[in-house]
Amino acid sequence: MGYTTYDFYKEKYYGDSIGESLFPKWEDRASDKLNQLTYGHIDDAAKEEFDEKIQKATCALADLLYQIDFKTSHASDEKGGNVKSMSSGGRSISFGSNETLIDKVLGDKVAQNRLCYDTVCEYLSGTGLLYAGYE
Repeated sequence: MGYTTYDFYKEKYYGDSIGESLFPKWEDRASDKLNQLTYGHIDDAAKEEFDEKIQKATCALADLLYQIDFKTSHASDEKGGNVKSMSSGGRSISFGSNETLIDKVLGDKVAQNRLCYDTVCEYLSGTGLLYAGYE
């Protein structure tokens, strides 16, 4: 039921976050999420008309879901930040935040869903697939 393949992910989307052995899991989750975000509008006609856009949206969503899961399971492993400035005489070191957009949404499901929607919009806006109303 998935919308893309690992070959497309590597060769056309140029993805490099998800390994081949993990890809089926994340592609399946991304396809389910994409169905939710498109209100089930992806039918055979839509797949034919917007195939590459749907595949890229699925890849982007798979990457995002993978990164959220990875950050959630490794949140306690990361400490500190990037060195922003350093002095030698008085021994002063300033750290900058290495917080990413993913880090900002970790504890907030609403923000995660919004980020998923925004990610999909990059590829599917203008297709009509994100329209929530009736045709």
